[in-house]
Amino acid sequence: MSDDGERALRHALDLEALRGLGQRYARAADARDYDAMAALFHPDAVIDGLRGSSPLAEYLELSRSTPPAYEQSMHVLGDPLIELQVGADTATLDTYAVVHQIGATREGGGNNTLGVRYLDAVERRDGEWRIRHRRTELRFMV
Repeated sequence: MSDDGERALRHALDLEALRGLGQRYARAADARDYDAMAALFHPDAVIDGLRGSSPLAEYLELSRSTPPAYEQSMHVLGDPLIELQVGADTATLDTYAVVHQIGATREGGGNNTLGVRYLDAVERRDGEWRIRHRRTELRFMV
């Protein structure tokens, strides 16, 4: 295979790996599998979420220690917009999602549907793509 062919194949494989990050995050979040979530981020990652900004370890600890506000959730993701230059070890993902939250566990709650946008800066380290910074934007909530 030519060098151009090898670069094109590597790029296609990288795009597929990056696409999978969001899908694996959605499944881990819905299952409340915090170890699986942690594996998708670099240890020094920062998450700017709906509850503020925090380093990964703090974000996961808060998630583990706080009783969930809903019995179940289901993320439905749109296809991510992936910005990746051929041969690069950094990329950005821009993913729209609808998150259904069912069975409020706190008084006064009900079911919610959220429209969110995940903006991820990702980096390949030691051959693995992981998120180094995530910003979550709330677009709507009904």
